[in-house]
Amino acid sequence: MESKQTGWFEKADHAIMKLFWVVSIVSGVCLLGIMVVAFVNVLGEKLLHNGIPGSTEIITYLHVPVVFMAAAYVTLDNGHTKIDLLANHLPKGVQKVLTTIGNIVAIAICGFVSYNGFLRTGELIARHTKSSTSGFGFPVWPFAALFSVGMILLAVSFAWAIVRQYADPNYEKKEGPGAPPVSEDENGGAQ
Repeated sequence: MESKQTGWFEKADHAIMKLFWVVSIVSGVCLLGIMVVAFVNVLGEKLLHNGIPGSTEIITYLHVPVVFMAAAYVTLDNGHTKIDLLANHLPKGVQKVLTTIGNIVAIAICGFVSYNGFLRTGELIARHTKSSTSGFGFPVWPFAALFSVGMILLAVSFAWAIVRQYADPNYEKKEGPGAPPVSEDENGGAQ
């Protein structure tokens, strides 16, 4: 086994991926919560003719952290679907520039959405807004805050994708950050 020194980029990339992975655990926990609420609600309706009050609202709002707490990790893990029908026909340099421009636009959009999300969170807190005006209701501001935090993390992941694209020579060849880089033979073909 050969030992190789890890540079600043590899250490930073590992730390960022670990942070985003830890945050994405919230998604998994909330997804389990959705499953438990749905399961118990169905059992309650079928067996006792009485389900969980507000189960639809609970499930609806739990989708926010499921999506937005994992989006940053999925982005850096190259897990998003990419439609590169036209991009594959462009030179590699042009593809790199277009990817960078796309990431910069994504950072701006995520920043704008997050800023407005935090403003909305403040309004929800000030108004004591609940999920339902009648019957069972819970405060919705935590979900707005999670959405906003998720958008900030997504913006950071797009920024790190730019750094990764230029700092990691094997960026294009990886399936994901955990995958080993594809080695090439001397003719330039993948082995």
